Amino acid sequence: MEDKSLNLITPVPDSQLLSWLSEFYGKPVTIAKRQLLRHRDLSLVERLEIADSLPSTLIYKLVLPPWDIEQELHERILIPSITNSSQLYMTAHVGNLTAMFLEDLGEETLIGKGGTTELAERIGSDLAKIHRAYSYRIDELMGFNILPTLFPLDYVSFVSRLAQQLRQWKLIEPEQEKIFQELSFVLADKLKGEPISLVHGDLYAENLIIRHNKLFIIDWSWFTFLGVPTMDLATLTMPHVKNGSFLAFADVVLDSYSQESGRARADIEDALPACHALSRILFLFWLKKRRSMGIVGTTVGHVDELIPKVVDEILGMAL
Repeated sequence: MEDKSLNLITPVPDSQLLSWLSEFYGKPVTIAKRQLLRHRDLSLVERLEIADSLPSTLIYKLVLPPWDIEQELHERILIPSITNSSQLYMTAHVGNLTAMFLEDLGEETLIGKGGTTELAERIGSDLAKIHRAYSYRIDELMGFNILPTLFPLDYVSFVSRLAQQLRQWKLIEPEQEKIFQELSFVLADKLKGEPISLVHGDLYAENLIIRHNKLFIIDWSWFTFLGVPTMDLATLTMPHVKNGSFLAFADVVLDSYSQESGRARADIEDALPACHALSRILFLFWLKKRRSMGIVGTTVGHVDELIPKVVDEILGMAL
């Protein structure tokens, strides 16, 4: 379904990559094997196997703005022992490209592995711990001026600007713009009492990796922000292709999160529909961002065809 107008990012010459690797390892090295994991318009991700060197494998990411925020996330925001994220070993730059070399956590994602009750309990518990730990650092994180913030008091102005731009592009009708504005007041009211913390923003089973029986969360990137962390629960427990069969363990995740966070499950569940809607609004914002950058294709279709579909999905949600 990939849109034919999508221009994939151009890899750097092998000589440049080998130069970076030599700098990291402190000696000339040989790439024994390269495995392409993802190739899109703003990012390229490979697994590199390095001969006779440690670490023997690396995750190599090449990204363009605005995806380059991932570097600052790893360097200044993410604490691997708290966020269960990978280690960032080294970064490099050439032109407007950012190269990152990260710890290889393997390929055993939950969307491929499926799940167990034990894993689901651990995920709910670990997620609650992450959200609690970062809720104490909001003022500090805001001072870094790295992460976008989206608090319930911002929803009305945020959604209004988004809907206005879509109407100017003639991708939504004036009546839909009005409904969006009404929706923003509903979301702000429903989520005004929610805690504020670090939000992964793209948390699905495919971004959860199990390695040596330990859970890791990958792909902290452009979607990460400071806001209502219940959105991470909403994305992880909602029907979505990126959750695969792990959706069957949604109840276990919610129970475990509730126990670890000390919040009543009924209160969490009451916020989930609004957080689900918020997650789709942020996806819509990403589509708007791409179109503003002159990028009309995505990996799942043309922006101008996707936006009306997502709008209809959001406006059809029962809150």
